[in-house]
Amino acid sequence: MLVLMLAMTMTVQDSGAFVVRLGTDTVALEQYTHTATQLRGEYVIRTPRSLHRIYTADLNPDGTVRRWELVTHNIGGGPGPMETKASVEFSGDAAVMVAPRGDSTVTSKLTVPRGTFPFLLAYGLMEHMGRWARATGKDSVRFIVLTSANQTSGGYIRKRGGDTLVFMLDEGQLAGEGPFTFRLDRKGHLTSLTGKGSTLQIEVQRVASVPMAQATQSFASRPLGQLSPRDTARASISGADVSVDYGRPVKRGREIFGNVVPWNAVWRTGANAATQLSTTADVVIGGATIPAGKYTLWTLPTANGWKLIINKQIGQWGTEYHPDQDLARVDAKVETLTTPVEQLLIAFESASLTIAWDKTKVSVPISKK
Repeated sequence: MLVLMLAMTMTVQDSGAFVVRLGTDTVALEQYTHTATQLRGEYVIRTPRSLHRIYTADLNPDGTVRRWELVTHNIGGGPGPMETKASVEFSGDAAVMVAPRGDSTVTSKLTVPRGTFPFLLAYGLMEHMGRWARATGKDSVRFIVLTSANQTSGGYIRKRGGDTLVFMLDEGQLAGEGPFTFRLDRKGHLTSLTGKGSTLQIEVQRVASVPMAQATQSFASRPLGQLSPRDTARASISGADVSVDYGRPVKRGREIFGNVVPWNAVWRTGANAATQLSTTADVVIGGATIPAGKYTLWTLPTANGWKLIINKQIGQWGTEYHPDQDLARVDAKVETLTTPVEQLLIAFESASLTIAWDKTKVSVPISKK
């Protein structure tokens, strides 16, 4: 039944293309062709460096992947080979991966559940997985993806009313990747996708075609670098060494608060891994005593005021917040800036911990206990 339902969503040959944007920047372009037995696509991406990738998935009748191949061209130059090729054979409960290592290749074998998919943030592949999930007839389907030669991650595709589906990785090495919310029309086409609410807040639009050859040339000299590089703010406060390690997302023409960062929801206050606060001695932040140690730092932005949250859990991804681990919640002072701050900046200024992005700056007093 699953095979029949999946086949009914397919034409003899299907094709499509996607434009991937982050604010005003075009991050990637992708095009693909899809038949009942194979998915083949290529894309160019500008971050962290410019790459051209070609992926091929040979499909089983039930829509799972029998063989996967990925060829990567380093079109931006720099260190590393100009071309690499990796492949995976899925058979029964085993995945055999052949991957480059230096000037040669290495073969590894990993036991995986039957029906494990490869993982690549390619939207032709996500569309295919959406079709596979829809063909089960269930509102929520769990899957396993192979993320490296020795790692897998678990996740789900869940129906959210009408043609809308949510893709999320919630177990393993990539736990916290997502959610990606996308629309799959009646023909099985991914028509749009948003990463709003995830670390990668991209917007994906389906288009008739993309200028792949020209993009490969133009993207080569215009890499975007790391989208949200890590940085550390440091201060010595009466002998206490205090630091905040965080990811620094960029505005890129977007309205940040109330849009990219929604009101009335706890925000990771950075990007990627959770923002970490460290202090070598007891300090007082916003009137709350914070013992020496390591914590994660969060905020609760609202249109009427902000709270700074110090949480006892550490080492997690920025989407994993547990309020039962809160050590303290304190009020923050909010200012409106006349000149927007393009890249999130956390700093120590005049005995305060400050957070500035777009036209908003919040601050909380900090002192030695």
